[in-house]
Amino acid sequence: MKYSSFVYLSCLLVAIFNPVQCLSEGFFGKLVRLATGGNTDTNLQKHKNKRSREKNSQPHEYPTTKLSNGINFPLVGMGVGNMNPRVVPAIISHGLKDDRNIRLIDTAHVSQNEFLVSKGIIEGVDRLVGTAKAGEAFEVHVTTKIWYTHLGYDRTLLAIKDSLHNFQEAIDHPNVDLKLHVLLHWPRCYEQIPWMDCSGEEANLPSEVKEAGQAPHLDPENAWKGSWKALEEVVTDPTNVVASIGVSNFHRKELEELTSIAKIFPHIVETDTWSLLYDPLLIEFCHKNNIHIIAYHLMQGVVSKNREAPFATHHLLSVANDITKEMRSNGLLSEEDSKDITAAQVVLSWLVQHSISVIPMTTDLYHLRENSATALTEIPPMDDAKVRVVAESVEALISGEDLTEDAFVTLTFHAKTKDVFLYWHDPEFGGEIEVAKIQKGKSFEEASHPGHQFRIYYEGDGDNVSQDGKMELFTVSGNYGEHRHIEL
Repeated sequence: MKYSSFVYLSCLLVAIFNPVQCLSEGFFGKLVRLATGGNTDTNLQKHKNKRSREKNSQPHEYPTTKLSNGINFPLVGMGVGNMNPRVVPAIISHGLKDDRNIRLIDTAHVSQNEFLVSKGIIEGVDRLVGTAKAGEAFEVHVTTKIWYTHLGYDRTLLAIKDSLHNFQEAIDHPNVDLKLHVLLHWPRCYEQIPWMDCSGEEANLPSEVKEAGQAPHLDPENAWKGSWKALEEVVTDPTNVVASIGVSNFHRKELEELTSIAKIFPHIVETDTWSLLYDPLLIEFCHKNNIHIIAYHLMQGVVSKNREAPFATHHLLSVANDITKEMRSNGLLSEEDSKDITAAQVVLSWLVQHSISVIPMTTDLYHLRENSATALTEIPPMDDAKVRVVAESVEALISGEDLTEDAFVTLTFHAKTKDVFLYWHDPEFGGEIEVAKIQKGKSFEEASHPGHQFRIYYEGDGDNVSQDGKMELFTVSGNYGEHRHIEL
């Protein structure tokens, strides 16, 4: 497979954040020199959470990165933007538990659930208070976004005022140290996007919003510029909890225009996985300008597409199996622990280890634990080979163009005492295909998949006569990337 944009992206991220992983020959080595100038220092590490001076906060370990304004920002969060409102408080409360350590919640003003996010934070922190010292507070970060109907200086200020009101209960809670990060959700309303109804949404706005400024879709090139001016004023106001500002769904051209007029550069860019694949120059621009990236739509946009790219999925499972074995050998997973590292965890961990924040959405408590800050932090750093496999596999899953080569369970059959005939069995149609005749004392290697079946016939008085009149059926077990030895 030719060098892909995701391989480029992955190595670019390694070169910037962990260059020692990218010192191989050719493309990787050259990119290191271009991106780092030969500097091999890394700024990605697991931090103990640093708390604000205003509240005496309880420290907990979870992975963070430092924004350009010095704020330590979580790398693992959860998205609740389009979640069923009835479960929002409960899932946030569970996510804040010590065995999950999720300290980043992603939502949007248009989702109309900011007050529910506030409620969930309070419920979760109240559970944690029993483990804290008197007067200590737990730092929780929330990203919320200004919808395109509220673009423009005055409309944006109105939306921020409403958001702060929605979070007021959490802001006032003595055990909550809330850090609010406000982003522009979109640079404009796009008439060509079917689900965007620029005129209809404008018509349905409350009168106070309409009176706050011109309809942004009537001035799409400039409305967001007024919004950015409002964000700059808010983030420099020490009387509120807005810790950083940024944008979402902006392309590189718009970011370049923004940075040309801004007094304060964006601290954060939130983008979907499609942009990670098809707009690598956006990623490069962000890193050159010290703008942190949050990636969304990971589960639906990548991991759930396993049927469209089965080879890529098998390669991710192979990496997951290698990591599981490594963690068990290092005592990070016990032999009695039946839970293996999953393909989803591999993708999330790959991004986190390259200092991209992830915000998977789930209402399932098992998946919440599986994709939590605690679980992902336990996964050891991936070496250059694994990074390459994950990068190419993720690209294949996003694009729907599968890898050309599959991953397998490698089987070595050894005929100890007799010649044997090896057949692959098709359980769906009931047929079988001869694979090999293995002579006594010889071995035969075959690539297969978990769950595949082979029929083994021992040489007797005639062809295909089984030992003692019986046919031996062998079902492939194990994981992708493993090598199994079968004595016959």
